[in-house]
Amino acid sequence: MLLSLLGYDLRYRLEIDGLRAVAVMLVLLYHAAFNIMGRSNWFEHGNIGVDIFFVISGYLITFIILKELRETGSFSFGNFYERRARRILPVLFFIIFATFPVAFHLLSDAELYEFLQSVISIIFFVSNIFFYFTYDASSPTIAPFVHTWSLAVEEQFYLIFPIVLLLLWRHLPKFTLPVFFIVSCLSFFFAEYIGRYDYGFNYTQLPSRIWELLAGSFLAYMEMKHGKVHRNRFNSLLPIAGAAMIFWYVMLLGTNPVHPGFLSIFPILGTMLIIAFASGDDPVGRLLSLKPVVATGKISYSLYLWHLPVFMFLEYAYPNSKNPEKLGWIVLTFLLSVISYYLIERPFRNREVIRARPFFLSIGASAMILIFLSLPNDLFSIAGSSLAGH
Repeated sequence: MLLSLLGYDLRYRLEIDGLRAVAVMLVLLYHAAFNIMGRSNWFEHGNIGVDIFFVISGYLITFIILKELRETGSFSFGNFYERRARRILPVLFFIIFATFPVAFHLLSDAELYEFLQSVISIIFFVSNIFFYFTYDASSPTIAPFVHTWSLAVEEQFYLIFPIVLLLLWRHLPKFTLPVFFIVSCLSFFFAEYIGRYDYGFNYTQLPSRIWELLAGSFLAYMEMKHGKVHRNRFNSLLPIAGAAMIFWYVMLLGTNPVHPGFLSIFPILGTMLIIAFASGDDPVGRLLSLKPVVATGKISYSLYLWHLPVFMFLEYAYPNSKNPEKLGWIVLTFLLSVISYYLIERPFRNREVIRARPFFLSIGASAMILIFLSLPNDLFSIAGSSLAGH
């Protein structure tokens, strides 16, 4: 369980992992683009799965920070960023290493050069900026790690957010929710405005996504302040309303010119309703708590990281793949994700299994090797010529 592995005694909620499963499957189906009855865009808005992840992430991280502040009166930035590193980096680096042989074998020189540049941007969590300037979704360019823009957005947010939350908690506690609200509104209206002029910037950059992360933060703050919502006949219907909002956005919404934007409020609000009100006592909570759904949610991070390299490399090697082949892509993604979850994710998240010193040594060494492998060959040629001249 994620929270216990992070060292916190929080009540584990099956439905949160179930919601992760929904989010990652929406993303997988969006990118697989199955052709059903002559239509390949049934999940045209399945990319909303990333937005659902943002809300969940904002909720869990804010809850963890506030719980530590309330119980200890202090907050350890070192422990916080260690936990983030354990959560994010080991499996990310493992998957990047695993793709190197495939990339060197399949890609042209120009494609390989861009692939290697993207690896460096991922290591420094600026891939959202890198892909904004280099990636064109309408072109056939292969970018197996373009989806890491969302990791960059989260990590950029978490460089700032804990500091702001700590200052508000200690010095202006009454202003915490008003600040959340004002910043969220600014981000929300900025997204709607800039999205009409620059869809790529709006989609991949932090200013347009802050409101989605803060939506989860708002839930965590309210729960920490006032406790979990008491069940009654009315609020047991709210998870159903939340699921209906997400379903409507994914399956029934027509072309949405701005995302995130005004219409994105529906799946975000739907996600908030599910997090706030779902339990084992309502149909949505029971569905999300089913063992296969929860199991998918547990490996959702690996699924998210693996799926696009698998999809893009196989499509590159075998163009015009049909539905059976695409189903095979998903099966392979699941197999790889199970392997990386049990061999990489779980051990590295557990401080009792891998202590801090070996963890940071292994991560630092991995980052240096990846950077070394990703440096353009012409830099080595220049260095070699310079040394020969002396």
